[in-house]
Amino acid sequence: MLYVKVLSLGDHAVNQPLLLDTGSSGITIDCKSVLPDDICSDTGIKITKDQKIDGITISTQKVIMTYATYDDYGNIAYARVTFGSPGSPVSTDTSIPFLIRYKVVRRSTGEIVGGPLWPKGIFGISPVGGGGPGGMIKSPLSVVSVGPGLDRGYYLSPIGVKWKVCTNEAANCPQVEALHIGVPKDVKRDFRVQRWKEASSRYNFPTLDSCISWGSEPICRPTLYDTGNSTIMAVTGASKPRTSLNTGTKVLVKTEGQEDWNFTTTYNPEVESVPGLDHNIIGIRYFEKNSLLLDFETREIGLRLGH
Repeated sequence: MLYVKVLSLGDHAVNQPLLLDTGSSGITIDCKSVLPDDICSDTGIKITKDQKIDGITISTQKVIMTYATYDDYGNIAYARVTFGSPGSPVSTDTSIPFLIRYKVVRRSTGEIVGGPLWPKGIFGISPVGGGGPGGMIKSPLSVVSVGPGLDRGYYLSPIGVKWKVCTNEAANCPQVEALHIGVPKDVKRDFRVQRWKEASSRYNFPTLDSCISWGSEPICRPTLYDTGNSTIMAVTGASKPRTSLNTGTKVLVKTEGQEDWNFTTTYNPEVESVPGLDHNIIGIRYFEKNSLLLDFETREIGLRLGH
């Protein structure tokens, strides 16, 4: 998966990698990554009134942020956010709202989940929607200044195909220069861009109309290109079982106005048929060799295959 390091919140050094998510809007971060352990618990953040600590305003307002099959429970907080690499950090122009979470719950069972392999938070960069009251928790990239001649937005260049077993706790994961903030006109010309769509007003992400097929009838739905998902998910009937393709299966993704993307599955699960899903999801495999662009100002989305 792909992570962005949050260097600081307000005046408080954090140095915490968060899962980069093109399919959600806004930041959530684990309580113990920000606040003293003794005020963090599964039942809540132990404060009785709004507090300001090292440039972070922590409110008593509790919020639930929803992600696929999990819910993040936490308190709304406010701070200026600095993120990226220490050599070239980026900061939001102002203090922004985000969620300090105290637990993550599997929605179907109520089970509290977590541990070393779970991300310590979400760095949601979608320009659509937001979390919390009135959708107030939004993409931090919407309040980052870009240079002259650039549109506000981002593009992701390929992350590469060489994967290794690593953890953020061990600090042994390789770094890639994949997230580029601001959209230059010359780079945008390399992408096939079009106005983005939205699968539903319930969702905080832009989509393209894409069809996924593997020697059968194409499955055509609004489609999210999602760095926060480890698999590719295609819609199937609500009464059908969840299944995944065998390795060595040839898959085709067709999108109107875009180049066809062909690939062969190399692991399992990589492409899944998911009952009850109302949109397709193209997960992290796409980003190994291909690029995604979002222009916040023109509300355009673009794909670039092969580089």
